Amino acid sequence: MPEPVEPPPPTAKQKREWRAEFKRLGREAVRHQLNSGGIPLELRRKREVAMEWLREKERATEWREQWTFWIAIAILVLTIIGIALTLKGY
Repeated sequence: MPEPVEPPPPTAKQKREWRAEFKRLGREAVRHQLNSGGIPLELRRKREVAMEWLREKERATEWREQWTFWIAIAILVLTIIGIALTLKGY
């Protein structure tokens, strides 16, 4: 039985096209395709790019969530300081 041939690496243009396709589909649809085997094994390179794209989107979401949390904490602290200063008559 012959060894399976490794597909060639995708070109930059091909990666851009795939990323545009993933963006159109959305994160949940791409994740569903990966989990359900929707991207055939013959398209292993596309699968790799899809997984990389999803990781980037997840990191961006985590970053936004962390900053949102810290901004909310800062607003809370500033509000408490403002209330305290108002109660003291400043």
